[in-house]
Amino acid sequence: MGIPTVVVTREGFSRVVANSFAGVGLPAEASQAIYPVNMFVPGSDLTPIEGKMDELIAGLTKWEPKIEAKRVATPPKVRVEFKEHEEAVASVNRLFLRNMWSDGLPIMPPTEKLVSWLLTGSDLSPDKVVIKILPRGGIATVKTVAINLGMAGGRPEYMPVLIAALEAIGKPQFRHELMNSTTCAVYPAVMINGPIAKQIRLGSGYGCLGPDPLHPAGASIGRAIRLLLQDAGGAIPGTGTMSIYGGPARYTNIVFAEDDDGLPSNWQTLSVEQGFPAGSNTVTAYAVSSTTNVPGGEVGNKDSALASLNRAAATMAAPNGNYWIYPYNPEGAAGILLMASGTAEGLSRLGWSKEAVKAYLWENSKIPASKLGPQVSAWWIPRERIMQDPMPISTSPKGVKIVVAGGLQSGHMMWLQVGCCPEQLTSAGIKLPANWHQLLKKAEDDLGPIASAP
Repeated sequence: MGIPTVVVTREGFSRVVANSFAGVGLPAEASQAIYPVNMFVPGSDLTPIEGKMDELIAGLTKWEPKIEAKRVATPPKVRVEFKEHEEAVASVNRLFLRNMWSDGLPIMPPTEKLVSWLLTGSDLSPDKVVIKILPRGGIATVKTVAINLGMAGGRPEYMPVLIAALEAIGKPQFRHELMNSTTCAVYPAVMINGPIAKQIRLGSGYGCLGPDPLHPAGASIGRAIRLLLQDAGGAIPGTGTMSIYGGPARYTNIVFAEDDDGLPSNWQTLSVEQGFPAGSNTVTAYAVSSTTNVPGGEVGNKDSALASLNRAAATMAAPNGNYWIYPYNPEGAAGILLMASGTAEGLSRLGWSKEAVKAYLWENSKIPASKLGPQVSAWWIPRERIMQDPMPISTSPKGVKIVVAGGLQSGHMMWLQVGCCPEQLTSAGIKLPANWHQLLKKAEDDLGPIASAP
């Protein structure tokens, strides 16, 4: 016997509810009472409530959930035949769009040969489950991951990073089920530390957020994550994800490396802050809703350094309701500030530790209560129990994360503001396959020597 339940939702969210029910093994045809969108704003007409009473009562008294056993379903293979290679590829792309398996951009057909090649990038069994992607609850095995990486134009040496990224996103503290269905324009930011970043040609310097033909790994890995969030997680706009705007970053998300070599000697890398030994290969993920360019970053003397930090703090001091929901806990983060190695080195020479920079930014990004009000019952207003004047964007300076990336020179920084709805940054170690050096040799044969661009 279950607890009688009816989902009260608004027009347009019916499929999101169905995905959520399917994700926990219940029938997708959940008992729902669907109300007009306009009824959910202050001062609206509430008379539709009375008209739905019969549906509510029927849902509470007649609808019975049926638990389905968890299983991994293998869909039948798709066969496409044409005399011309170009027409076959075009036909596959049309087929994938009709079935909503693609993201609107061209894909590489994930043939058996391609997928088998990509599977050489992992020692895991192809049938091993990597992640259950909510809200739909699709199961992504290692083979599923390889298929989506193939669609995104990836290579086998990307597989260890992609698998670790999915493991980080799948951790409960990331709350990817909310990220995948929310109205917020949110997407994963995936940051890599360790020597693997250079080995797979992942950008950490100029243009690290892409595009970059010298460092193509981030685009393919990020797009594979997006395809999995869509195909296994059900994030189809307007039905599975209700993101009002979406955004260009959702095509490939953000996948880049911290410039480990560019950090000042007395600054810790992100991975060390996350509890990993220095020099280890790791992935750290967070859900962000914007990349805001911060003009500045010059740190030639004390005054210019303060001016740069003040510009960053002013950008961070936006009254963003996402600051004060799930991330507002001792382990949460308001966002991630990217700064070039030149800025970090300059601050260090002037006596700024990483902790001192965080403390200054936290103190100077507090928002006057007058800019948050008037107090209304809305998710984007800080709750009374945490309300202060001025209002900090995180519970402590620990909630301001700093990652060094973006080239040698100063001049700009980038604020990655938290979106809906992670509780904290999540990380995973990267496991290399036994044939790692052979994979790197093949990559050098295919792509040429690794560029030594800054």
